[in-house]
Parts: sequence; structure tokens; C-alpha cells
Amino acid sequence: MDSAELNLEESDTIEKSKVLLNREWSFWENYETKSKNDKEAEYSKLLKEVFSFNDIISFWQFWNNYPGSELKKIFFDGEFFRFFFKEKYRIIAMNFFQKGVRPEWEDEKNKQGNILTLSYTAKSEDIENFLEDVGGIWIKLICLLIGETLPFCNNINGIRFVDKTKFGIYSNKVMVIFKYEIWANTKMNDKELDELKAYCTKEFGCQGTIKPIK
Repeated sequence: MDSAELNLEESDTIEKSKVLLNREWSFWENYETKSKNDKEAEYSKLLKEVFSFNDIISFWQFWNNYPGSELKKIFFDGEFFRFFFKEKYRIIAMNFFQKGVRPEWEDEKNKQGNILTLSYTAKSEDIENFLEDVGGIWIKLICLLIGETLPFCNNINGIRFVDKTKFGIYSNKVMVIFKYEIWANTKMNDKELDELKAYCTKEFGCQGTIKPIK
């Protein structure tokens, strides 16, 4: 066996310890029901844990096969709104949270913490390019978090990508708005929050706002 063959064989395997993440993560979806009778359904009933992972290979296997990795496949694309499952749910948010922490204010690990929000509104009719841009920010934010390179990441419980698109009441006009939320726990102090906000403003071109979790 020559050296080229040996290198090829060696590249087919990798030690699990080399791809493990520092923490285990869960991916969640939030839904909005199409049925008018269910408009008052509890938030927790419209929240579903979809996938958990603790290594980078499993994450990419999931992400490369998940429709939401292309935002236009699940969110308003300028022409269509999409509904899923027999219940006719619309996906209104994606969440990456540390395993064992639900993306809810009521979770004990989230209480009394803070949320840093970055909001983006489509400025033209070119929704497709807008979706590509905000989708690029989303996957970058995911990688920064699970790679533990986002500032003060040890005190970040998770991140959310939320569809806040508004529908015109008296017209067919739709205002496409998406926002990112970074959920920090109580261990992150005010100075660190301000530094995280400054980092995100510089990195993602949006002036964030900080709101305490009830």
C-alpha cells in the first residue's frame, strides 16, 4: 500500500473526541396554527424539540437535510406562505438551545436573564436575496454559539430566529421582518451584555436591544 492510499484510508475515519462539542444542543421549532379556533393555543403546545446533537458531524448532517436551512422553503418567500403537518402549522421560529433548557421565559435556567435582539426588515421587493442574507447571518450565529466562540458564550443558553412578518389589515401588503434573539442567563453581567451587543452590532450590522426576561 503506497502513501497516497494510506492517507485516503486514514481520512475515512476520525476520533469522536475530535468532533465533540463542549455542550449538547437541541433544535426546536415554534408553530402558529392556521385554525382560527386554536389561536389561543398555549405557547408550549406549539413548541417542539426536533433534534439533539453533541458533535459537529451530527449537526451538519441534520442541517444539510433540514428544509429550514433554506429560509425560503419554510418562510414567506414574497409569494407563498407555507404550512406543515396535518394540523396546518406555520413555522414562526427556530431555536438552538443547550440541551435541557426550553426556549421559554418560564424555564428556570432562563428566568431573570436577558435577551439581546437583532431585527432586520426587508427594504425592497427582492425577498429572495433578503432571505439569503438573513439566513447567512443565522447559520453564522449558530456556528459561533455551538463552537463556543460567541463572546461570553458560557453564559448564553440559546438563540432564536423569529419570523415577525406583518400582514396588512386593509391591504395585501406584507412587511417581512425577522429577528435574532440571544438568551443570556443571570451569570452574564451588564458590562458583558454591553460588550456582546457591541460585538453583534459590528459583526452583523444591526444595533441590538436588550430586554430582561420576566
